[in-house]
Amino acid sequence: MPSFSNWARNHRCQPAEIVQPADEAELIALVQRARAASLSIRVVGAAHSWSDIAMSDGLLVNLDKLKGVLEFDAERDRIRVQAGIRLSDLNRELAARGRAMPILGSIVSQSVAGAIATGTHGSSRLYGNLSTFVVALRLVTGCGEVLVIEEGDERLAALRVGLGAAGIVTEVTLQVGPAFQLHEHKFALPFSQALERMQELVDTYEYVKFWWLPHTDLVEVFGYERSTQASNLSRAARWLDEHVLNRFVFPGVLWLGSRIPRWVPALNRLIARLVFVEARRVGPSDEMFTLAMPPRHLETEWALPRTAAVAALRGLRALVREQRLRVNFVQELRFVQADDSWMSPAYGRETCQMGAYCGASRSMQPYLDGAQALFRELGGRPHWGKEFDTTPAEIASLLPRAADFVRLVRELDPQNIFRNAFSDRVLGRPTEPASS
Repeated sequence: MPSFSNWARNHRCQPAEIVQPADEAELIALVQRARAASLSIRVVGAAHSWSDIAMSDGLLVNLDKLKGVLEFDAERDRIRVQAGIRLSDLNRELAARGRAMPILGSIVSQSVAGAIATGTHGSSRLYGNLSTFVVALRLVTGCGEVLVIEEGDERLAALRVGLGAAGIVTEVTLQVGPAFQLHEHKFALPFSQALERMQELVDTYEYVKFWWLPHTDLVEVFGYERSTQASNLSRAARWLDEHVLNRFVFPGVLWLGSRIPRWVPALNRLIARLVFVEARRVGPSDEMFTLAMPPRHLETEWALPRTAAVAALRGLRALVREQRLRVNFVQELRFVQADDSWMSPAYGRETCQMGAYCGASRSMQPYLDGAQALFRELGGRPHWGKEFDTTPAEIASLLPRAADFVRLVRELDPQNIFRNAFSDRVLGRPTEPASS
């Protein structure tokens, strides 16, 4: 039997078969086969996940062959693509047409379908997560039927962040905009000053994020504004990040800290002095939004009310100090506009997305567990692509439309073929499947 693991390698499964359909017709046939054989079926893109959302012991479907651009509407700034296209390829296709996504997350290896299904986001008070730019969807339901969902259909808000639970998305239409340059200003602030100025800085910049490295008193602020200046990005610096620092140097530092935990505070302070420095640069938006792939680590991330941002960062520092943990990875605070997607962590409220990250060490699990407890106290909702431990009852209490989403899932997948352990944890175990 084939084996499969997510990027973080914290979840593994042995699907009965891993398949790559060449077109929608093959995908429909796979769904029909799963129904007839009572097999589960899940979809995976780049597997850039810390959660078990894509795990399956049945059919594991990869959409890498469904990656084309189907239509570009220049008048309305809309692009219709197959769901398996990677964000990196989408960015190139948009740039060739003088267009860009208004916002992106940090990683571009994800497929479009995977990014929207999990609520992947960037950081800005003005923009929602990537799913908010979806204006139409085409998907194959659990009955093997093709469903086209367009603007004005309430199910669009339900299925933009679909968790792979109700069907397999085959096409996505995205609202995009003109290409633009971004000017990045990064600078370090003392921890207390960063907390004091946080809301002001969030309102000042069109895009902004904060990094804190535990055991240091510095917070790095990344502020971005649109610019008409020419790009001054260094290709050599990006190559160095991708092929040297993130592949060898930072993993080496993590390894050293895991072997000698008492060195972690000193190593973190050294890194902060070298990296948390003031700098400015200008470049195309997609390159400024994204980062080189980081070293392997674990993370939990929760969407909190925006007003809880200061308490979240202060609480993480207190957790590290009080439990004498040795946390060897940067912590990231980002911001997302409210939306109306039923299963979006930002449903109905402006959010701060607080990510607690840690490389392999004895402190890793206590830190992630403590962070989740803190985020719960602050009214958080989990990011679907990260590590979290919740119950269906808890999800139902956190998201007002969760029960409606469950009802829609049962309607579109009456035999529960898209069910897995993740969906059971989030949506609850279904009743006996409806007859076929």
